[in-house]
Amino acid sequence: MPTPTAPQPPASPAKGLSPTGPGPDAKILGRYRLGPQLGKGGMGEVFEAWDGLLGRRVALKILSVPSAAAILRFMREAQLQGRVSHPNVCRIFDVDASGEVPVIAMQLVQGPNLQQAAAALTVAEAVEILGAVAMAINAAHRLNLIHRDLKPSNILLENDGMGGWNTYVADFGLAKDLAADGCIETQVDLGTPGFLAPELRSGKGAVVGPATDIYALGVTLQEVLALCQGQRAPSGPGPAEGLPTLPRRLEVIIARCLEERPQDRYHSAGELAEDLRRFLDGEPLLAERGEWLRGVRRSVRRHPIWTASLALTLLLVTGFLGGSRHLAARRHRQAALAQRFALDARDLESRLRMERLIPAHDLRPACAGLRRGLDRIREEMAQVGPLALGPGNLALGRGYCYLGDLEQARRVLGEAWQGGYRTPDVAYALARVACFSYFRLLDRAEMGDLEEPLEPALQVHLREAQTYFRHARGQTWEPAGLGESRLAYLQGEFQQSVAHARAAFRENPWLYEAKMQEGFSLAALGRASQKQGDLARAQSLYREASLAAQAARATGQSDGNCALADMEWRFTWMQNPHLGQAERMAHLDAAEVLADHLLLLQPDNPRALCSKAYLLIRRAEELAGQGLSPEPELRRAERLLAPAAERPGFKRMVALKLSQIQEVRKG
Repeated sequence: MPTPTAPQPPASPAKGLSPTGPGPDAKILGRYRLGPQLGKGGMGEVFEAWDGLLGRRVALKILSVPSAAAILRFMREAQLQGRVSHPNVCRIFDVDASGEVPVIAMQLVQGPNLQQAAAALTVAEAVEILGAVAMAINAAHRLNLIHRDLKPSNILLENDGMGGWNTYVADFGLAKDLAADGCIETQVDLGTPGFLAPELRSGKGAVVGPATDIYALGVTLQEVLALCQGQRAPSGPGPAEGLPTLPRRLEVIIARCLEERPQDRYHSAGELAEDLRRFLDGEPLLAERGEWLRGVRRSVRRHPIWTASLALTLLLVTGFLGGSRHLAARRHRQAALAQRFALDARDLESRLRMERLIPAHDLRPACAGLRRGLDRIREEMAQVGPLALGPGNLALGRGYCYLGDLEQARRVLGEAWQGGYRTPDVAYALARVACFSYFRLLDRAEMGDLEEPLEPALQVHLREAQTYFRHARGQTWEPAGLGESRLAYLQGEFQQSVAHARAAFRENPWLYEAKMQEGFSLAALGRASQKQGDLARAQSLYREASLAAQAARATGQSDGNCALADMEWRFTWMQNPHLGQAERMAHLDAAEVLADHLLLLQPDNPRALCSKAYLLIRRAEELAGQGLSPEPELRRAERLLAPAAERPGFKRMVALKLSQIQEVRKG
């Protein structure tokens, strides 16, 4: 094998191109003047070219197979790749099928592909590059696009001028749009054989999805790491045993990508990117959670006879054990199940939490994914039997609580507790449900959707929270200070709640929920001061609450509760009769932006809908007070409320808001 040399960007072949006229041998295609050839594939050739209209160098892909089917596929490639807006996806500038041959003009990347560069990369550089690729592919998957041809030669690199590499995913020629085409692949004659996932190799009704690309990313990572360590690339996909010098944690990542069953691989390319980052930063891997269980499953599938024999032997040995050993084994197995289900629950929660950390978007697909994961846990519980009820219900309860489905969470956690599975984590989960039920009641009261008296109902949840918190010492769900802050809030100890939240954030700077709780608690202190007539102190506390909520929202960009923490105090402050009209309108504008943010995240959330309707009605009142017509804002509110009028859980709130609209009309 030749000695590798550091890959360098080419000495800018584009320097031969300029805005001046072409030389005698230059080829012109429409507005493009061709330079040197950069590559050649099955369907076309890629040239460096000068765009005479926009005055820039581009990579020009020219179709060389002039059939109708090829033209359709060629244009589709440009459409799909152009849909993905991500810094690590090669950009499409233009598509032109009007000339003698169709062309695609795209970003010119002046550097090697990953296959060419791999031999001179360090392991850390290779991992960083693949992390960027995984994030780009995750962006494509969020648009229902599957690349289907990921490999080192389709990953382009360009020197970033600071000793590193800019990374670009290219060639979406085989990409599949799941939204348009469905996910079933009837003929799998596409892609590069060594990178095809196991489920695609048979070609019989194979299911194409994100797991398909995750497998290819695993093979790519394995191949590149082999090359960057001076070894031959593996002859085919499979576990990374052939790379003895790899760190064990990288072997774990590759093995997770290359799992035989799609459902056993990373759940998203974003999770793979997160694990690659965790490897570089020395943090625990997501793939290490439940690794032992996946290993057992692989062994069962590979050695069914051996597994059956082992199971029979264990059964016979167990039959001779005494009662005390039987009970010890039962406890041990239940502990193992608890660990297994807890890891499953944390994996599911981690995926939804990651969704809440990225820019604002509709969370309903992610929530639906979490519900499907909870259904899988329920199926596994049914297979295991009664021993799984305690640990399994804890996992289900945590998931439902994270979704905000408090009734379901209370039911399954109550089953675990009443069934004798009374661990600190079950107690903490029940306390958490009690806290959020308390907050939910306050929301319902504010929306006018509460039939029973508020105070007695609040006291029920307060007593539940206090009782279960006493049994929750040693819980492993979240930092204890956050729970203590919530409990202090329920007890009306708002200053203590602020102190606990701030302490929790100091110890866990990633815990944006602590800043969010701090915002709610400061707002409660502000409301108390405003009620007492101390408006200066109230305003100061509201400013602090807003800063805390904004700090939370900077991290939890798609967590609607962060917006609520910065919105609710504004409703109270706008009722201040000493507030000037300009300041009231400024608060209305700010609160409406936050309400729109809430509706974007969860369009079917009653609290979000109520907040937006309230703000429109308040704006109408302000307009009426200025002698202007309130009708435009009132009609906006009616249009907003109309679709929800017959939905369960919305009727009382909608009726109340419609009556308020009529009151404004009457003056």
